[in-house]
Amino acid sequence: MLTQRPKHFEQMNLHRLHSLVQILWLLPLLQCLHVGSSQSQNAKTGKKSTDLTNSGCHRAVDKNDTLRFLVLDAGSTGTRAALHEFFVERTPKSPNEPLKLRHLRLRRYRRKPGLSAFQHFPDRSRDQVNALLAAAAADVPEPQRAVTCVALRATAGLRLLDSGSRRRILRVVRDTLATSAAFLAPDIDSAKLLSGPEEAKFAWLSVNYMLGKLDEANTISETVPVLELGGGSAQVAYEYPDGELSAPLDRASSSKATLTGRRIRARSYLGLGVRESVLRFVGYRNGKSAGTGVSKKAYNSSCIAANASLNFSFGSVTLQLEGNQRDNSSGSTAATVKKCFAQAEDLVQQVKVRTEPGIAKGEKTVYAISSIYYLVKYLKKSSPVPGARVTYSDSVCPSESRGVCKAYSISAGDIADNAAAVCRNPPDQGPYTPYYCINLSVLSAMLEQMGLPDSGTVTALGGSDNLGWTLGFSLDALLQSAAASAAKSIS
Repeated sequence: MLTQRPKHFEQMNLHRLHSLVQILWLLPLLQCLHVGSSQSQNAKTGKKSTDLTNSGCHRAVDKNDTLRFLVLDAGSTGTRAALHEFFVERTPKSPNEPLKLRHLRLRRYRRKPGLSAFQHFPDRSRDQVNALLAAAAADVPEPQRAVTCVALRATAGLRLLDSGSRRRILRVVRDTLATSAAFLAPDIDSAKLLSGPEEAKFAWLSVNYMLGKLDEANTISETVPVLELGGGSAQVAYEYPDGELSAPLDRASSSKATLTGRRIRARSYLGLGVRESVLRFVGYRNGKSAGTGVSKKAYNSSCIAANASLNFSFGSVTLQLEGNQRDNSSGSTAATVKKCFAQAEDLVQQVKVRTEPGIAKGEKTVYAISSIYYLVKYLKKSSPVPGARVTYSDSVCPSESRGVCKAYSISAGDIADNAAAVCRNPPDQGPYTPYYCINLSVLSAMLEQMGLPDSGTVTALGGSDNLGWTLGFSLDALLQSAAASAAKSIS
C-alpha cells in the first residue's frame, strides 16, 4: 500500500461522466471561449446564456449554438492541428450540470518536423504555426474566426530539450498565436508543455471514453489500463482502488463540481518512445547526455538489418544508421537476439520502469494506442512467428462516429516471441527499418517489467482520430469549466 504520493504520479477525481460521455473532443472551454456577438444577440432575444470563463477567454454559449476551436498537438515528430466543430444541445440548468455538446466535424492538419527540431532556431517555429493556422482558417467561415480559440500543448519532443530551449520555442509560439489574425489565443496558457503524467492521464480518459467505460454505472472493474508509446516517451495509466492511494486529489478534481470519484495512477517514461529508444540503442545519447544536431558519424547496431543504411531524424537530431554485419549461423543469430533483448532491458532499467499493480495481475486487457498499434499491426501482416496469434476485430467504440475502432490483440508472450523472430531477421527496406526489432524488444521488456504475465492480453486500438491524449485533455478541461461555473454561482 502506498502511503505517500509517488513522484510523477497524478490522480484524478472525475466528474459524473454519465453526462460527460456525450461530449466528444471538447477543447479547454475554460481557456478558449471568447466573448462574441452572441452576447448582444442574447440581450435582444432574451435567451438564457451560460458564461464559461478562464484566463480572459470566454463567451456566452446558448442552446443550438455552433462552436469551433483549434488545438495544436506539438509532438516529437510533427505538429498536428485539429479543428473541431460542436453543436450545443443543452446549456446547464445548475452549477453541477455541464454543457451537452454533439461533435459535428473534425478536420486535421499536420506539419513536420516537431518543434524540437527548432531548438537552435526557435524563430522557425513561427512559420510552422502560421502555416497550420492558415490551413485551419480556410475551413472556418470568416465571421466565426474571431470567436474560435486556439491552444497548443507540447509533449515528449520538447521535454527532451533543456529548459532554456523549451522556453524560447514556447515564447515564439505564444507570440505567434497572440498576434494571429485568424484565431483567438487567450493568454500565456495558449502554449504550454504537457507533463508526462498529464499525457498518461488524458490518454486513459480518451480510450475509456471511446470504449464507453466512463458511464456513471460502470465500476472500476470495467475501466481498462492504457499504454501509449509516442516518439519520445511511453505512458501508462489505470484506475486505482480508492482504498489503495492516500494522497490528496489534484486541484482539478478537488472542486465542488466533482460528485463521484475515479482515481487514476499515471506515469510517463521519457526515453522509451519509438524514436528516442533507437537513438539510445545505437549509443548516440543516453539519459545523461542528450546529443543534438547533425552527426557525420555512422551509428551501428546489430538490431538493424546488416545491409540497411539510412538517414534517421528525431527532433533536432539527424544521423546515419547502419546495421552491423552478422554471421547468419544459428549461434550468432541467437547471440544477436540476446544482445538486443539485453539492451532493451537495460533501457527499461535506466528509465526506472516499475511494476504497475493495475497491469501486473494480467486480469485486464491492456489497451495500447499510438505507435504500439502500428507495431502490432505489422506483426499481423508479416507473421514472423507462425502460430503466434494476432487477432483483428472491430472493437466497439460507442463514442466514435462510426461506432467502431480497429483493434489487434496479442498476448504479452507472443509479443516477446515475435520480437525475437524480428531481431533474428530484421527488415532491411522501408522507412521503418530500424524500428521493428528495437521497439518490439523495448515493448516486450517494458511489459515484463510492469508485471504483465505472458498470458496477459494487449489490444492495440487505432482507426480513430480521437484516440490519443487530446480527447482526455478536453474532457478534463470540461471538469474544470464545470467547477469554475459552480464556484462562480456559489459566490
